[in-house]
Amino acid sequence: MKKNTLQKLLALALTGAMAMGTLTACGGSEEPAASSSEAAPAQSSEAAPAQSSEAAPADSSSEAAPAVPGIEGWQPFAEQVTLQIPVYDRGDSGNGCSDVENNYWTNWVQENFGDKYNIKVEYVGITRSDVMTDYALLAADQALPTICAEYDYDKLATWQADGYLQTYDVETFKQIAPTYWAQMETEGLTGYTKLADEDYLVMGKRPYGNTNYTFVTWYREDWLKEAGYTEYPSTATELLDLYAKLVENGHEYPLSGSKVSGAGADQNYGYRAYPQDETTWATTGDYQIPALSTEAQKKLLKFENTLYNSGYKNPEYYLRDASEVEADFINGKAFTWSGYVSSTMNVLNSFYEANPDGDLGVIVCSEDWVQDPTYGSSNSFRPNNVFGAMVGFSTTATEDEMKAAMMYLEWLCQDENLFTMTWGLEGVNFNYGEDGNPVAVGDQTGLAEQQGHNNNVDYWMLVTASKSFGNIEADIAAINPQGLPEDFYDDILANYYGQLALYNNGYANVDCLFAASIDAVTEYGTTLKEEVYPEYRDQLTMCAPEEFDALYETLSQQYLDAGYQAVIDERLEKFNAGLTTKLN
Repeated sequence: MKKNTLQKLLALALTGAMAMGTLTACGGSEEPAASSSEAAPAQSSEAAPAQSSEAAPADSSSEAAPAVPGIEGWQPFAEQVTLQIPVYDRGDSGNGCSDVENNYWTNWVQENFGDKYNIKVEYVGITRSDVMTDYALLAADQALPTICAEYDYDKLATWQADGYLQTYDVETFKQIAPTYWAQMETEGLTGYTKLADEDYLVMGKRPYGNTNYTFVTWYREDWLKEAGYTEYPSTATELLDLYAKLVENGHEYPLSGSKVSGAGADQNYGYRAYPQDETTWATTGDYQIPALSTEAQKKLLKFENTLYNSGYKNPEYYLRDASEVEADFINGKAFTWSGYVSSTMNVLNSFYEANPDGDLGVIVCSEDWVQDPTYGSSNSFRPNNVFGAMVGFSTTATEDEMKAAMMYLEWLCQDENLFTMTWGLEGVNFNYGEDGNPVAVGDQTGLAEQQGHNNNVDYWMLVTASKSFGNIEADIAAINPQGLPEDFYDDILANYYGQLALYNNGYANVDCLFAASIDAVTEYGTTLKEEVYPEYRDQLTMCAPEEFDALYETLSQQYLDAGYQAVIDERLEKFNAGLTTKLN
């Protein structure tokens, strides 16, 4: 890699999402919004690489790239082309519309885009909680969708290494999708197109990437007041005191609980010492593989051990999934629930229906939170990324299918189309407020035009990770849950400014970005995070408190031997070779 190319890469700031749970809870997610790369692409060059791989036959029936760039230069395909687009299937409680592959909005895309250009648009449901397995099964059946999209660099890097993705010609993309490429240029994203020194990726934008304000934790403010508190506690020790009072007041297992699995599990950002040690940050600081063997992870798990042994979590949490936690909150059995803020939130609608007198608050991220003397927890968090969903093109896609995918990205990027997909229909999904901005209808249940999760975000994430007017106050007003007995605008806005202050003061650091692939992550990463860590984590959570320290030492060594040491060593090698970003 040329030195000036690497310097350009390392100058680009990457940030990412986090999952903080109920302790810090000022940001975080069960589904990370974006990650730093284990195989970060280098700065894109002007030279166009070779076109598609051997698995992508050039059987195009369409004309060469049009002389007129963009939509004005498009013509319908002579023979119908099938375009398959992934969309997350979040289960019945998380989808919004019940069938993610066939609903009003998928049909709207077909009628307004597909029919015009002789493209058959098909959506492919991808299980949100098991993305990699679904893609692996599709790949095994030679049935990958035309577009392969995800929020995490390491997943795209894995797909490229496993042969799922083909390269594309940048100049051809610019000709077919100039608006989309121009957005990438404006957002500073054109430097992230490469994997293995070839152009594989395009990507949507992510507003306010230095925070994670759209993911918040709601809590039972009435329970808090019942326990004698006027404000949400600011340390782990104070939280334990509150939880004890909740149990005394008859709230059994107030923290509910579910099994831990997958990428982003047990992120330890709030348990680290700040300022961070740069080598520790580079070798064990990413959110993808839980950092068992580190001091921060030890503090996190010791706190989980305390919660379990104190009876604050369901003793069978390891058998339960996230939907059961959601049900506990709705049914008035759980103190907190975390989720992405949206103008339409079925969980909150259901909560107030079941608890008409319920009083909720939002945990606000604040600099007032301090390191706990016992558990070390702080309000530190992992911010979002500068980019949203990353898009690759399947090796099984023909030249025409590749072109159809690029056309779709350009069509979706047009203001009028993106507006309709994000906001819906006036008088049905939204109405205009006094300020002239659209305001979503809070409860769309039962509508034929009901939008999917978070106002259809899983359909338009290829362009942007969140809708934005370019003004934080207006943007929060747009996503503030509507039609509820309580208003959360002030708290959500305060949470944003609290996160921004922490970021500016060095308490929200970017994960280390690697300008080379980490083979050990490809070899051991999935097994570590999906098999080994959940098993060891449960042992550490459920052991007797006096056994914790010795067990942590034993299981840490076993975890290192299972592949994590190889990951650390290879990351350190790249760090020492100058192939990484530096800690800000």
